[in-house]
Amino acid sequence: MHNKFLPAAVVWGLFVTYACLAGASSIPKASWLDIDNKDKIVHFIFHFVFTILLYKTYKVKVGSSVKAYGYAFLTAAVYGIIIEICQGLFTGERSADVLDALANILGSLTAIFMLWLRQRLKK
Repeated sequence: MHNKFLPAAVVWGLFVTYACLAGASSIPKASWLDIDNKDKIVHFIFHFVFTILLYKTYKVKVGSSVKAYGYAFLTAAVYGIIIEICQGLFTGERSADVLDALANILGSLTAIFMLWLRQRLKK
């Protein structure tokens, strides 16, 4: 069975990887978005979207919503933690941040909750 969500999940994952590991000076600044902790909001959104794409990918593969929730959350959470570790080890302009990892996990948890709630409301 063809999984139309897999390419989207891979592309999004590559985009997140680039955005998180590229030098901060090489990423365009959004001057109109001048709020405190905007990087935490960005991490939250990155992993929210990533988790939804992963869920849809896993749902096609495993068929079970419960398993797909677990796999999507676990994949996104571990990925987010690995990205933070890589920022600390391999970048000069960035550093590992526990709060960024927490924002990643909260984005993933929120996505799982929204997917679950959507499914419950459909019934």
